[in-house]
Amino acid sequence: MGDGFQIIVDREVSQDEAPHLAQKVREWLVARRVVEPELTDGEWNSPGYRPGPGYTAAVETPDPDLFHMLANELVIIVGRTFFWTPYTNLTCRACAARFDAYSDEWVDAVGAWHQGDDSAVFVCPERGTAERVTEWSGESTSGFGNLGFKFWNWPPLSAGFVREVTELLGHRTVLVRGKL
Repeated sequence: MGDGFQIIVDREVSQDEAPHLAQKVREWLVARRVVEPELTDGEWNSPGYRPGPGYTAAVETPDPDLFHMLANELVIIVGRTFFWTPYTNLTCRACAARFDAYSDEWVDAVGAWHQGDDSAVFVCPERGTAERVTEWSGESTSGFGNLGFKFWNWPPLSAGFVREVTELLGHRTVLVRGKL
């Protein structure tokens, strides 16, 4: 069965601006009653916000069972983070080669980005084409950024809701979905 997650990742926010935008979006979600205002301990060792009675404004199809799940919170992640889905492959835009995202080279490139190198590159093992690590994609979406909103076990977020959050942030976002 497993636990599912959806993360709205702000791809452009600076480290300095991220805490302010996190607070702005949290206040907006609380005002709309999408989440409860109180911070909980969180099931995943991260404090989070339980869904509020207005959570239906955020999802495609409401699920009343959401309130009965142990892990159902919104966790707001501030700080340089690679948001990804386990068990994925990468695809080269130049040659369409697919390969495992768990190679030492990929991990090293992501690590360099995480340490602050915004120009970190990954080289396609098939063609040798180098591209910034933040521009690679694969069969599952991933995102690099300083701010993410991770919804644990919520029904699929609606496109309209993701668009509203994106507009509130004022930056490009990506929606990362996965299951553990």
